[in-house]
Amino acid sequence: MDDQKKIESIYVEAGQSMLANLPLSMVLTDPNRPDNPIIYVNRAFEQLTGYAASAAVGQNCRFLQGDARDQPQVEVLRRAIEARESVTVTLDNRRLDGSSFRNRLIIAPAFDDDGSIYAFIGIQSAVEDVAEDAHPDDADIASFDDRLREMQHRVKNHLQMVASMIRMQSKEADPRAAFPILARRVDALAALYDEFHIPPRSGEARYDVVSAGGYVSRVVSIVGALDGRRNVRVTVDTDPVYMRTERAAQLGLLTSELLSNALNHAFDGRSEGVVSVQMKELGGDRLRLTVSDDGTGMGGSNWPEQGNLGARIVRGLAGDLGAEMTVTSTGSGTIVTVQLDNPIDTSLEADGRRILSDAEGQRTGKVERLNG
Repeated sequence: MDDQKKIESIYVEAGQSMLANLPLSMVLTDPNRPDNPIIYVNRAFEQLTGYAASAAVGQNCRFLQGDARDQPQVEVLRRAIEARESVTVTLDNRRLDGSSFRNRLIIAPAFDDDGSIYAFIGIQSAVEDVAEDAHPDDADIASFDDRLREMQHRVKNHLQMVASMIRMQSKEADPRAAFPILARRVDALAALYDEFHIPPRSGEARYDVVSAGGYVSRVVSIVGALDGRRNVRVTVDTDPVYMRTERAAQLGLLTSELLSNALNHAFDGRSEGVVSVQMKELGGDRLRLTVSDDGTGMGGSNWPEQGNLGARIVRGLAGDLGAEMTVTSTGSGTIVTVQLDNPIDTSLEADGRRILSDAEGQRTGKVERLNG
């Protein structure tokens, strides 16, 4: 398999890893291939339509329309795809068993860093009693669409993060040798989607806030399994912290890079050791992530100011988070400390209440109950 084919497969694997268990039906299509075929569907798609992934992949999404090809919204969808724009439509679709359903569909293009489109992301859900010409400002429809767009926005951003990492990887001297490392990074992002199955507010599915404590713990387990050494123990201790999804994704990737670096380099010439990961609230909307080991130290290294792709990713993620990072290394081990602002009040009251901030990270003062 040549490098280009390998890169294409990574996109699909990213979709499989990140999207498989989402509760919303999702489709990835490739507009760079003839007729923009489906390249991935998740399990929710199979459940919604009755079609197995093997029957859907390779077809254009219009196969779900059956004989109903003259719907006005089909033309709206076609024009948006041709212009490579986002669009929301409601279509009359058919399941495998022949039954019909109203399909509320939102699609959006996903672009590489250089502006090249590599996929369309579609999120869909069956809706009842929605007229084909329903106005998007109707309260129920607007709320429903907001939920779909919110998830789509997260997925698109995370796939673009994968695309960016692939592009960085391709510049390495031997990019093929590092594809397993890239797969680990994709797995770290995929773990974030597991937290979407644990709604942060009781009775309301939300995708803009996740349990960062739970997510970081998942990342530690993944990296420990992939990069771990037989006699090196990995411990994790996190506070019940909630974060905005995008910052949580960046923090999870940063944790993955720091832990992987420790496991792969801290114990040269040593048969055993301990790596500890902690994430603690400091008060005043401040968090501290600490990754420490009792290894042999970094010697005279100036990591991550100098180093390989992993070091560059660490610097980039820390910069994106606006974090302060310090590295202290001696002959008895290394401590990496990352401090950052978390503009959402994560203090858990005795009765289970938390004070949430709004979408821009400003305090609202509104008290809401969260699970966790």
